[in-house]
Amino acid sequence: MAQDYYDILQPFDYILGMLTDAQPALGVEYVAENDEDLLPAYPAILVQCDRTDREIHTTNMFRVVFHLDIWVFHAELSVSTATRSRKDIQLATDVRKLLHSDRTLGGHIIHGFVDGEFPGISARVTDMGQTGVVTTRLTWSGSNRVLFDLS
Repeated sequence: MAQDYYDILQPFDYILGMLTDAQPALGVEYVAENDEDLLPAYPAILVQCDRTDREIHTTNMFRVVFHLDIWVFHAELSVSTATRSRKDIQLATDVRKLLHSDRTLGGHIIHGFVDGEFPGISARVTDMGQTGVVTTRLTWSGSNRVLFDLS
Protein backbone atom coordinates (compact mmCIF):
# COMPACT_ATOMS: atom_id res chain seq x y z
CA MET A 1 0.00 0.00 0.00
CA ALA A 2 1.34 3.45 -0.87
CA GLN A 3 1.86 6.04 1.84
CA ASP A 4 -1.16 8.14 0.98
CA TYR A 5 -1.91 10.32 4.01
CA TYR A 6 -1.32 13.97 3.17
CA ASP A 7 -3.65 15.93 5.52
CA ILE A 8 -3.57 15.87 9.32
CA LEU A 9 -7.17 14.65 9.64
CA GLN A 10 -6.18 11.34 8.04
CA PRO A 11 -3.74 10.21 10.78
CA PHE A 12 -6.01 11.89 13.35
CA ASP A 13 -8.99 9.74 12.31
CA TYR A 14 -6.85 6.58 12.16
CA ILE A 15 -5.45 7.09 15.67
CA LEU A 16 -8.86 8.10 17.04
CA GLY A 17 -10.22 4.83 15.64
CA MET A 18 -7.35 2.82 17.15
CA LEU A 19 -8.01 4.30 20.60
CA THR A 20 -11.78 3.91 20.34
CA ASP A 21 -11.43 0.25 19.29
CA ALA A 22 -8.99 -0.41 22.17
CA GLN A 23 -11.08 1.47 24.72
CA PRO A 24 -12.33 -1.65 26.60
CA ALA A 25 -8.88 -3.30 26.65
CA LEU A 26 -7.27 -0.09 27.94
CA GLY A 27 -9.95 0.41 30.59
CA VAL A 28 -10.80 3.85 29.23
CA GLU A 29 -14.28 5.19 29.88
CA TYR A 30 -14.43 7.84 27.15
CA VAL A 31 -12.54 8.92 24.00
CA ALA A 32 -12.95 12.55 22.90
CA GLU A 33 -11.62 14.58 19.99
CA ASN A 34 -10.16 18.05 19.44
CA ASP A 35 -11.90 20.72 21.56
CA GLU A 36 -14.62 18.49 22.97
CA ASP A 37 -15.47 19.67 26.50
CA LEU A 38 -17.55 16.73 27.65
CA LEU A 39 -15.62 14.07 29.55
CA PRO A 40 -18.42 12.19 31.31
CA ALA A 41 -16.17 9.62 33.03
CA TYR A 42 -12.52 8.98 33.83
CA PRO A 43 -10.11 7.75 32.69
CA ALA A 44 -10.63 9.49 29.38
CA ILE A 45 -8.50 10.19 26.31
CA LEU A 46 -8.61 13.34 24.19
CA VAL A 47 -6.99 13.31 20.74
CA GLN A 48 -6.11 16.73 19.30
CA CYS A 49 -4.59 17.89 16.02
CA ASP A 50 -1.49 19.95 16.72
CA ARG A 51 0.36 21.05 13.59
CA THR A 52 1.75 19.92 10.27
CA ASP A 53 5.34 20.65 9.24
CA ARG A 54 6.24 20.65 5.55
CA GLU A 55 9.63 20.93 3.82
CA ILE A 56 11.01 20.24 0.36
CA HIS A 57 12.02 16.57 0.23
CA THR A 58 12.87 15.93 -3.39
CA THR A 59 11.70 17.02 -6.82
CA ASN A 60 7.93 17.55 -6.64
CA MET A 61 7.67 16.10 -3.10
CA PHE A 62 7.35 17.44 0.41
CA ARG A 63 8.38 15.72 3.61
CA VAL A 64 5.33 16.19 5.80
CA VAL A 65 5.31 15.64 9.56
CA PHE A 66 1.95 15.42 11.33
CA HIS A 67 1.80 16.22 15.05
CA LEU A 68 -0.98 15.06 17.37
CA ASP A 69 -1.50 15.41 21.12
CA ILE A 70 -3.05 12.51 22.98
CA TRP A 71 -4.18 13.58 26.44
CA VAL A 72 -4.83 10.86 29.01
CA PHE A 73 -7.10 12.23 31.74
CA HIS A 74 -6.66 9.89 34.67
CA ALA A 75 -8.94 11.42 37.31
CA GLU A 76 -10.17 14.70 38.73
CA LEU A 77 -7.78 16.19 41.23
CA SER A 78 -8.65 15.40 44.81
CA VAL A 79 -6.81 14.41 47.96
CA SER A 80 -6.75 10.77 46.80
CA THR A 81 -5.43 11.61 43.32
CA ALA A 82 -2.97 14.39 44.09
CA THR A 83 -0.10 12.44 42.51
CA ARG A 84 0.16 10.00 39.65
CA SER A 85 -0.28 6.41 40.65
CA ARG A 86 1.32 3.33 39.12
CA LYS A 87 -2.04 2.67 37.45
CA ASP A 88 -1.91 6.12 35.76
CA ILE A 89 1.63 5.52 34.53
CA GLN A 90 0.66 2.06 33.24
CA LEU A 91 -2.33 3.46 31.32
CA ALA A 92 -0.13 6.06 29.59
CA THR A 93 2.40 3.30 28.83
CA ASP A 94 -0.34 1.08 27.38
CA VAL A 95 -1.55 3.91 25.13
CA ARG A 96 2.03 4.48 23.89
CA LYS A 97 2.50 0.76 23.22
CA LEU A 98 -0.80 0.66 21.31
CA LEU A 99 0.30 3.57 19.12
CA HIS A 100 3.69 1.92 18.56
CA SER A 101 2.01 -1.33 17.51
CA ASP A 102 1.12 0.27 14.16
CA ARG A 103 3.90 2.74 13.34
CA THR A 104 2.87 3.09 9.67
CA LEU A 105 -0.86 3.51 10.38
CA GLY A 106 -1.71 0.54 8.22
CA GLY A 107 0.88 1.49 5.59
CA HIS A 108 -0.50 5.01 5.08
CA ILE A 109 2.58 6.86 6.40
CA ILE A 110 6.30 6.14 6.49
CA HIS A 111 6.73 6.18 10.25
CA GLY A 112 4.99 7.48 13.37
CA PHE A 113 5.80 7.32 17.06
CA VAL A 114 5.20 8.89 20.46
CA ASP A 115 8.02 11.39 20.80
CA GLY A 116 7.13 12.78 24.23
CA GLU A 117 5.36 11.87 27.46
CA PHE A 118 4.51 14.67 29.87
CA PRO A 119 2.80 13.87 33.20
CA GLY A 120 1.16 16.63 35.15
CA ILE A 121 -1.94 18.28 36.46
CA SER A 122 -4.07 20.16 33.95
CA ALA A 123 -6.81 22.69 34.44
CA ARG A 124 -9.90 21.76 32.42
CA VAL A 125 -12.12 24.78 31.86
CA THR A 126 -15.69 24.09 30.77
CA ASP A 127 -19.06 25.80 31.06
CA MET A 128 -19.31 24.22 34.51
CA GLY A 129 -16.12 25.91 35.76
CA GLN A 130 -12.53 24.87 36.25
CA THR A 131 -11.39 21.44 37.45
CA GLY A 132 -7.90 20.11 38.08
CA VAL A 133 -7.21 16.75 36.41
CA VAL A 134 -4.28 14.36 36.75
CA THR A 135 -3.06 13.96 33.16
CA THR A 136 -0.41 12.60 30.85
CA ARG A 137 0.11 14.31 27.49
CA LEU A 138 1.59 12.09 24.80
CA THR A 139 2.92 13.84 21.70
CA TRP A 140 2.85 11.80 18.48
CA SER A 141 4.65 12.60 15.23
CA GLY A 142 4.25 10.82 11.90
CA SER A 143 6.15 11.51 8.71
CA ASN A 144 5.29 10.97 5.08
CA ARG A 145 6.32 11.98 1.55
CA VAL A 146 3.63 13.86 -0.32
CA LEU A 147 3.51 15.03 -3.93
CA PHE A 148 3.31 18.80 -4.34
CA ASP A 149 -0.05 18.41 -6.12
CA LEU A 150 -1.60 16.67 -3.08
CA SER A 151 -0.35 19.04 -0.41
